[in-house]
Amino acid sequence: MLSVVIPSLGGDLGDTLSSLNSGTLAPNEIIICLPNNKHSVDELIKYENTFVIYAENYGQVIQRICGFKKAKNPYVLQLDDDIILAPDCLELLMLTMKNTKVSSAVSPCWFNIEDNTPLHQSKRNGLIMSLYYWIINGNVGYKPGNVSLAGTNFGVNPEEVRERVVSVDWQPGGCILHEKPNLVLDNYYPFNGKAYCEDLVHSFFLRKSGISLIVNTQAVCMTNINPRLDLKKEILPNIKQRIYFVKLANLSILRMYIYYATYISKSFLIGILHKYI
Repeated sequence: MLSVVIPSLGGDLGDTLSSLNSGTLAPNEIIICLPNNKHSVDELIKYENTFVIYAENYGQVIQRICGFKKAKNPYVLQLDDDIILAPDCLELLMLTMKNTKVSSAVSPCWFNIEDNTPLHQSKRNGLIMSLYYWIINGNVGYKPGNVSLAGTNFGVNPEEVRERVVSVDWQPGGCILHEKPNLVLDNYYPFNGKAYCEDLVHSFFLRKSGISLIVNTQAVCMTNINPRLDLKKEILPNIKQRIYFVKLANLSILRMYIYYATYISKSFLIGILHKYI
């Protein structure tokens, strides 16, 4: 009934696989897609429903697509290899999808595994933050689940919305449940290396094909908070890939540049403070 596809470089996936297999709804197929046979997964023999395939390519998107093509079941969960699912997460995602009358992709809310706080929290208090949100997203400002005019994304914090099920413009790529006929099987991501903004591009093509993007605010997955971008190594690839998305979605390049100018200035100031305080 349910396949899970995990693109990975291998190593220890024990916590992720354990959370999948110990929940109230366990998948009957878990596909781990590695770049090639030079990579391996620790203690894979423990999990009878889990097997490895090889994409013969490096890249999260192309590896995931390779796994999608091998999936046998009518429902397919895309999952990153560092995600921990709450025991009822899969069951809640599945119930939401079955109760939704239109074709949909369903995702959970995200929490920090270290302190169990929501990963996506707004900073709307004060004139400065109100001005900032206006600059990057016009009169709409901050809106959970929205993609801003600058091509940035706002996540859903279950403590900030009243609805149990929320329609969104964007879903984090680390955990999304699909119906198999709706999977994007073409390589939509024209970049090598680390996949910045991949989930924005994926969400764009899902919506373009008529798929509704939905978040169940009661479903929970957990991960570690990603560190801030390394300005020397990562900011230029991130900008390049976001420009591609902004042009694809017909958003504002100017607002995007203002966003990065603010981000870089803030990071530089924090670095200075840490150095001298």
